[in-house]
Amino acid sequence: MHFYRFKKNKSLNKLLKIMMTLKIITIIMLVSLFQVNASVKAQTVSLNKKMSLKEAFKSLKKQTGYDFIYMASDVSALVSVEANHIPLNDALRSFLKPLSLDFEIQEKTVLIKKKTTTFNPDNGKEKRAQVTGKVIDGRTKQPIPGANLVVKGTKITARTDVNGYFTIQAPYADAVIIVTYLGYQPQQIELNGRSTIEVFLVEDAKALEEVTVVGYTTQRKESVTGAVSTITTKDLLQSPSANINNVLAGRLPGLIANQYSGGEPGVDKSEIFIRGKSTYGDQSPIIIVDGVERDMSYLSAEEIETFTILKDAAATAPYGIRGANGVIVIKTKRGQASERATLNFRMSQGINTPTKLPKMLGSADYAVLNNEAKINDAVRDGLSPADIAKLNLFTPEAIDKFRRAKGDNSDGLGYNHDYFKYIFGRGLQQEYNLSIRGGNDKARYYILGGYFGQGPNYKHVDLSNYGVTSKFKRYNFRSNIDVDVTDKLSARLDLGARITDRTAPATTASRLATLATTQPPYLPITVAPNANKANSAYLIDNPGGMLFGDQIYRYNVLGELTRSGYLSQKVTNLNGTFSLRYDLDLITSGLSIDGSLSYDATSDQWINRRVDHYTEGYREYPGYATFVPTGGSDVYMSPGFYDGAYKTGNKYSIDQTLGNKFEKHDPSNRTYYQLKLNYERSFNKVHEVAGMLLFNRSSQGAYSGDKAGVDYRYQGMTGQFNYNLNRKYLASFNFGYNGSENFAKDKRYGFFPAGSIGWVISREEFMKGTASWLDQLKIRGSYGLVGSDRLTDNKRFAYLQTYGGGSGYDFGIQNFNVNPGGISEGTLANVNLTWEKARKTNIGLDATFLKQRLNVTVDYFHEYRYDILTSLSGNDRLGFPAVTGTSTPFINSGIVTNRGLEFEVNWSDQIGKDFRYTLKPNFTFARNKIVFQNEVPRAHPWRQGTGHRLYENFVYVFDHFVADQAEADRLNKSQFQPWGKVGPGDVVYKDLNGDGKIDDLGDRMIVGNPRSPEIQFGLPISLQYRGFDFSILLQGALNTSVMLRDAATWDFPQFDQDKTGSVKPMHLNRWTPETAATAKYPALHIGQNSNNKNPNNSLFLYDAKYLRMKNMEVGYTFSKSLMRKIGLANVRIYAQGQNLFTWDGLDRADVDPEIGDAGGYWYPVLKVYNFGIDITL
Repeated sequence: MHFYRFKKNKSLNKLLKIMMTLKIITIIMLVSLFQVNASVKAQTVSLNKKMSLKEAFKSLKKQTGYDFIYMASDVSALVSVEANHIPLNDALRSFLKPLSLDFEIQEKTVLIKKKTTTFNPDNGKEKRAQVTGKVIDGRTKQPIPGANLVVKGTKITARTDVNGYFTIQAPYADAVIIVTYLGYQPQQIELNGRSTIEVFLVEDAKALEEVTVVGYTTQRKESVTGAVSTITTKDLLQSPSANINNVLAGRLPGLIANQYSGGEPGVDKSEIFIRGKSTYGDQSPIIIVDGVERDMSYLSAEEIETFTILKDAAATAPYGIRGANGVIVIKTKRGQASERATLNFRMSQGINTPTKLPKMLGSADYAVLNNEAKINDAVRDGLSPADIAKLNLFTPEAIDKFRRAKGDNSDGLGYNHDYFKYIFGRGLQQEYNLSIRGGNDKARYYILGGYFGQGPNYKHVDLSNYGVTSKFKRYNFRSNIDVDVTDKLSARLDLGARITDRTAPATTASRLATLATTQPPYLPITVAPNANKANSAYLIDNPGGMLFGDQIYRYNVLGELTRSGYLSQKVTNLNGTFSLRYDLDLITSGLSIDGSLSYDATSDQWINRRVDHYTEGYREYPGYATFVPTGGSDVYMSPGFYDGAYKTGNKYSIDQTLGNKFEKHDPSNRTYYQLKLNYERSFNKVHEVAGMLLFNRSSQGAYSGDKAGVDYRYQGMTGQFNYNLNRKYLASFNFGYNGSENFAKDKRYGFFPAGSIGWVISREEFMKGTASWLDQLKIRGSYGLVGSDRLTDNKRFAYLQTYGGGSGYDFGIQNFNVNPGGISEGTLANVNLTWEKARKTNIGLDATFLKQRLNVTVDYFHEYRYDILTSLSGNDRLGFPAVTGTSTPFINSGIVTNRGLEFEVNWSDQIGKDFRYTLKPNFTFARNKIVFQNEVPRAHPWRQGTGHRLYENFVYVFDHFVADQAEADRLNKSQFQPWGKVGPGDVVYKDLNGDGKIDDLGDRMIVGNPRSPEIQFGLPISLQYRGFDFSILLQGALNTSVMLRDAATWDFPQFDQDKTGSVKPMHLNRWTPETAATAKYPALHIGQNSNNKNPNNSLFLYDAKYLRMKNMEVGYTFSKSLMRKIGLANVRIYAQGQNLFTWDGLDRADVDPEIGDAGGYWYPVLKVYNFGIDITL
């Protein structure tokens, strides 16, 4: 046994130095932050001198942190102010009233208004008057054209002109006018007899979806011309999952998420595609977290502010050669100016359990069907009736005992094991998050610490003497600090840490599922000690006795769980970003420059300790199986077989019994920096211009163990230019000029441009009459070029020739033990290799109706992917013959189109005072087509992949079951099917090409749909009544098929040459002479049967469409007034569920529709019941 000390991780040492520097900066910034924050807590103000109103407002802002909005022409007067520690409201009234000014406070903003002239009707409810005025942006002081006005309770409407002015008829003196504009908080203005008014609209800071991340900048949603979708932390927190990937399905139009990996703690990661699949190369989108490419899998949902997907070329072109598959942009939470810090604690406890486990027949049914299968084998093989009578069958008495047995043999009638229920059970999970958020106008901060823990769904692992069970732990830390150093200079420091700790038995879910489906239910799991010589050298201390095994059934599920060894994986990820921004108003208004530097370091430590693997003998792991002697023979079981590895007494010792140790320590680091020039300005109240020019570079260390390799490098430039005319006519131009190390020097850089335009039709004069029901109507379109440099299997430097050693050459005799070894060519180089490209077109419509109660977004998209990065070595692609003796090169070859439609509808309304509800259905359809690929020419069109979708199923098409022995003899004589003899009830396939035989070249065709769904949809619904809230997400998929094989469908499947296997309820509907007209499954056989159980068989191709109750949440928020009495700001309790119910057509197949392994060798998808509390101080 060898032991190893961990080597020092040089990258982590380097990071620690950087982190120490950042820590010092953090301390300085925090000291500054808390010093400035102290003034925020002042509840009174003081002013004691003569000054202008503008100066007075500046002084008040410093004392309170409140923003003041006013017209410059209104605040030129000098005032004498005497205010000594009085409330802000009283101070404002004292010096505004004499100047005929009024004020209104909205959250942290004070609006200064002019008291205007009035009309004086005798009866305010009778006299009609004309009201004029202006609507102004409270932040920029610019007029707002196109704002909607309506007299409350009437159909009288108006809209502001290009200069923000309006005229509206007021039916009476005390009418109320409602002013709305997308992206701003609505205002209700009481006329109180006034004939002129001035309205200041404040941007709606809470409407996060109205500000959208586009490339390396942000835009108001109203001005976006690309295809972008966003959700917020509220949506993410409704799903109690360890992995963010698993909470996205059904949330966003354009995003396809499939949880094919199951629910195993620490490895339950959904695959994600944006707008489906468009290539047979790499298909994964890039992920940007706070401006830096990072993994998102184990971020805490609590730390995420917004989650955005960029879908068309207009949105992804800035990412150039990385943007072809779409981009995911995540912004974490940041601090907010407030009077006092907000402390939040959120905790939850949950139970998880498999959504569906395969059902197996009990021992009695197993015995009946086993007898039938053995007889079918004998008839097919031509045995005589006399020989059939000698078969070793279960007797009627044994079958009767099985039917009467309890199942645990406590009654002496035998066992009846359901191995899936024996292996899998309920697991526990818990999560705790503590965050603090606050700041003022000078400094803001957000700090989070979190923990998530998930226990095993494996049962009996507590019997392991390794002290290791199956579990997953995750620790999250985040600190985001923003400081306005001066009026022009601001700084940002982001620090993040994520530590995951995963342990599990050394076996796999695949192997456990294999054993569960290939072990008969009537066998014991443990037995009493016996006289096997092996047991004298190896004693097992097990509560139920020794683990059962014999020369045929040599594997044991309990032994696999508790005696195979253990796996330990610890991953530490540390990251930091420091940014500076400086306003260059001295050059020109609206110009700024900012720069960022980030450093990420990851350490991935694996320890895998397993019992030694022996191929001789009757077991794979001599560390756990105890064999029942057969005929007194202990073949291969001499005592010496155990010498050295097993020197134990009654206790199982890790150091003495685990025969090997695999240890891997993989560090990696990434450095990223960018420099960006920004410009944003409005001209003449009509033209809005924004632009950005950015240079960036990233370098990621490449390691094998502790050995450094050649860094991964990317660098390039990005530009964006946006133009807005009267907020009606929109245009945008973006580009990325990027370089990749994967290509030769003269092929390395590429230019990827995109353009988009938009037209806000609702702001046209001819649409004025729609103001009462139409808030906004915008059409938009985009076209551009994006690329991808990703080679399959993470290959690099495909333009360089590689060589390998140790291979032998044949000189007439193929004998590598004799021929000398040498150096051989590896994958051939291709110096002409360049980027994969995608031309993308998008046409979209955004509409808002009925005072923003109804929002509709629709997009049609088309992608033309060409120069696909691919190897010619695929089975269905035209490549080099095998005799070349080397791997074929990567080339640019292939054309795939992808088109589709997506939409999202959001209806939010209120009934009465207390009941609010929202429905937000979304839908995505994406269909691809192979236009060209280097494909082996086929004699028949149905064998060609060109013209069809990616990853479709080429299968032998089921025709009928063999009717009788006469048909079986005829087929066997003609060798119609190449997989051995057939008998009555066996499968007959369609002869598609009519040549009288079944073969791969002529008789397989496309049937069904690809595995990844073409259609995915979601229906989020939320209701709120007073303190109660309820939300549900129904999510589903269509146009998806699953091809099952092996133990997932087969009767009596073999495993490792043993004639073993279980049977399922589906096998009760097998072919027999009596059920020939209604049978859905062929006649039963023992073990492998290449004809009936061909893995490319349409009989086992199932429609995998489904509808799932993905999430449900019920909560109650206690009265704020009651909570304030005990010193709390907000308290909410809630219950959540995930994957609660599933409706599908797979009852016969008995699998989850998101099964990842077609053979049924998988860890089940989990349903979760979760209970929690959310407390805010």
